[in-house]
Amino acid sequence: MKITNDIKYIGVNDHKIDLFEGQYKVPNGMAYNSYAIIDEKIAIMDSVDKNFMEEWQANMEAVLEGRKPDYLIVQHMEPDHSANIDNFLKLYPDAVVVSSAKAFAMMKNFFGTEYEDRRIVVGEGDTLNLGKHVLTFVTA
Repeated sequence: MKITNDIKYIGVNDHKIDLFEGQYKVPNGMAYNSYAIIDEKIAIMDSVDKNFMEEWQANMEAVLEGRKPDYLIVQHMEPDHSANIDNFLKLYPDAVVVSSAKAFAMMKNFFGTEYEDRRIVVGEGDTLNLGKHVLTFVTA
């Protein structure tokens, strides 16, 4: 789905889930939001639930048009949005993970690694230049 000429929605919908966070009813299911920013450098924003890797990958490939992502931006580590970080990095071995120091510590717990050889640690006010787009990181 096109958000702008350069930003595409590549997330997936889960119509089988009935409770968000295991406690809130979601009769229409929920979305695992992920976006691709297509620029000189390509950034993928967040991954998706573990059950949706194939659909997410197909969505990525459709908007990448043969290009490879340069970055995976990990905004938070809730498993429904971070479960496929390791799978993404296996699929795109040249991609770099961009996230906070705390998120990388959580990745160590989830995946057994902090991706020391392919990461950028960001904090409040840091930026990442993709070309026309410059991402500014805000701690929330």
